[in-house]
Amino acid sequence: MIVSRPTPQSVPSDQPEPAPANPPQPTVPTRRAGEGELAQGQHRLDPALRMSVQRPAPGVVVVNMNGDIDLAAAPRVTELIRQRLTAAALRTLIVDLSMVSFIDTTGAELLLKAQRRADQRGIDMHVIPGQGCVSRLLDLTGLHAALNCHDSIHTALAHAREQ
Repeated sequence: MIVSRPTPQSVPSDQPEPAPANPPQPTVPTRRAGEGELAQGQHRLDPALRMSVQRPAPGVVVVNMNGDIDLAAAPRVTELIRQRLTAAALRTLIVDLSMVSFIDTTGAELLLKAQRRADQRGIDMHVIPGQGCVSRLLDLTGLHAALNCHDSIHTALAHAREQ
């Protein structure tokens, strides 16, 4: 005996279509009301990490980061810092994290590895954690003491000139 099932074309048009097996779920807002609004003078930090490199003096490199330092950004950060640390004429590396909006333990691990590489090559590494999440992470993990931290780029540059 052959049993045939109706195909979508064979279903009479006066009957409603069957409900989908998995109905669409309502979307959940990613922010609470007012959360996306910024106070005057605040900056909206894009979660995508942006990095820039400056050379304020011979042998000195400043790496600025703005955004999130997490597992997704780790390869880019690692490669940028590795390239700077292998430069022949580098004496001082300053990593400015004051505009970082998020950092996880991956970022902390990157900083420790960079510090070890810098020490091995005889390069003086300075970190500007800022007042936000980076400073909190370094305080909570005890890494503030392990890294050469400064309040500003000017302080780190002044320390680099003394060396």
